[in-house]
Amino acid sequence: MEEAEELERAAEWRMRKVDADPSDVTSREAAALLEMLAQDVRRLRGAPVFREYVAICNWLGESDGIADFMDMANDYRARIGVDRSPENGETYLRALIDLAKLMFGAR
Repeated sequence: MEEAEELERAAEWRMRKVDADPSDVTSREAAALLEMLAQDVRRLRGAPVFREYVAICNWLGESDGIADFMDMANDYRARIGVDRSPENGETYLRALIDLAKLMFGAR
């Protein structure tokens, strides 16, 4: 569940920002959303959207595109709670799938 772990790392980063500035409401709310998304992504293991995401990541890994995609995914996660607000794990994974497709002109 690497993707759930990435969401948790992003939540931890946001909480460090809150530790540095307790008035940072945006980071506090973003951390809560990131944690919720991590839990939801874990529940999606085996679901069609999860399998599609894994397949795309495997393809990107074989085509040497995974590093660029991971950079884009990290940027997307950093914006969650600021100007990105996926409502659940499925919406989040769909957003990453769309990023991967855009990256390679498949959309």
